[in-house]
Amino acid sequence: MGTGLGNENKIMGYLTNKKIDSVNNKGVYIDGDGLRLRVDNKSNKNWVFRYHIFGQSKDMGLGKYPVVSLKDARRKMVEAKKLVYDGKDPLKIKRSTQLEKKKKKITFQQISDEFIKTFQVEWSNKKHAQQWTNTLNRYACPTVGKMPVEDITSLHILKILKSIWVTKHETASRVRQRMERIFSYCIASKYMKGPNPAAYKDNLQHLLPNVSKTVSVNHMRSLDYQELPDLINKLFVLNSTPSLALIFLIATASRTSEVIGAQWNEFDLDNKLWTIPASRMKMRQEHLVPLNETAFKIINTMSKHNSTDFIFLNIDKSSHIDNDKMRLILKNYFPDFYKKTVPHGFRSSFRNWAEENHNFSRRAVELCLAHTNKNKVEKAYLRSNLFIKRQHIMDEWNKYLTT
Repeated sequence: MGTGLGNENKIMGYLTNKKIDSVNNKGVYIDGDGLRLRVDNKSNKNWVFRYHIFGQSKDMGLGKYPVVSLKDARRKMVEAKKLVYDGKDPLKIKRSTQLEKKKKKITFQQISDEFIKTFQVEWSNKKHAQQWTNTLNRYACPTVGKMPVEDITSLHILKILKSIWVTKHETASRVRQRMERIFSYCIASKYMKGPNPAAYKDNLQHLLPNVSKTVSVNHMRSLDYQELPDLINKLFVLNSTPSLALIFLIATASRTSEVIGAQWNEFDLDNKLWTIPASRMKMRQEHLVPLNETAFKIINTMSKHNSTDFIFLNIDKSSHIDNDKMRLILKNYFPDFYKKTVPHGFRSSFRNWAEENHNFSRRAVELCLAHTNKNKVEKAYLRSNLFIKRQHIMDEWNKYLTT
C-alpha cells in the first residue's frame, strides 16, 4: 500500500492507469518505493521520485503523465533507485547528462558570442570585440554559424579560408587565428573534443598553399589596420610636414603621388571635397575624394605659400616633398611600423578594414581607392550614385582611426 506524506498527499495505494486518469484534485498521490504523482489539475500531472542520499531528501522529476506512462515511470524509478544503492546521486547525474547534451548542441555562433563576452574585458581596445564579431559574422558564420561545434571539422575551416587565403591573406589569417582561439576555448570548456579544427600546424598547413611562395615579390607590405590608430597618434605628435602628409594619405586611402602632388586649387573646403585631376591619376580619370574630419583638419593645418601651389612643401618651400619623405618618416621614427609596411600599403590596410568590419558595398570601397571599372556605362553610374556611400565609408574610417 502507498502511504500519504503530510496533509497534501492523497492515499490511493498502488496507482493504476484508471486511477490516474480519474484524479482531478490537486495533491501528491503515492505509488510506492518513492514514486509519486504530483497533480496540479486534470491536465497537469507529473511524476516525481523521492529518495534519500547523503543525509538529504531529494525530489527528481521523471516526466509528465501521460507522455511518461505509469509503466515508464516505474522503470525510471527503478533505474534511479539502483544508482542510489550504488551511492550515486541520480539527480546530479541527470543534470550532468542534460548539460552534456546542451554542450553537444551549442553552435559556433553561440560559442563565439560567449567567447567574445568572456574575453572582451581583457582587451585594451574596446573596438576589438566589434572587430571579432564583424570578422566572424562575415567569413565564418555563413558556413558554420548554425553548426554544433563538435561537428565542425578542418574541411569546414578550409571551405571558409580557401577563397581568401591568397587574395586576402592577412584577413584569412586573422579569421583562422580567431577561430582557433574559439575552438581552444570550446575544448577547454568541454564543449567539444580535440584536436582543434582551425589549427594551422600539422593540420591546415597541409591543406592550404604556402602564401610566401605564391604572392608576388612586388607585393606591398601593409600594416594590420588594428595598429593604425596608434600610428596616427604618434604621427600627430611628431607634427612635421611629412608626418602630416602621411596622416592625410592614411585618412584618404590615397596613393603617395596623389598626396605629395596635392595643390590648393584642387580643394573645395566649403564642401569638404578634393578633386584630383585626371592628369595626376594613375588611370587618367578625375577622382573625387570626400574629406573626412581628419583629412579636413590636416588641410586646414597647412600654410599656403605664394611661391608654390603645393600643400605639402619641402624645406625650402620651393616645391612639394619628394616621394621618399613619408617612407623615411616611418623608417627613422617608427622602425617597428616600418618593418611591416610602406606608405602605399596603407591602402591595403583600409581595404582590409572595410571588408572585415562593415557590409559596405564592394564597388563603393573600390571607388574610394580609385580603382576603375572597365564598363563605361556602369562606370558613369557608379561615379554618380555611390558618392554618398563613399562619404559614409570615409567618415567611418575616420572614426576608426581617431576613437
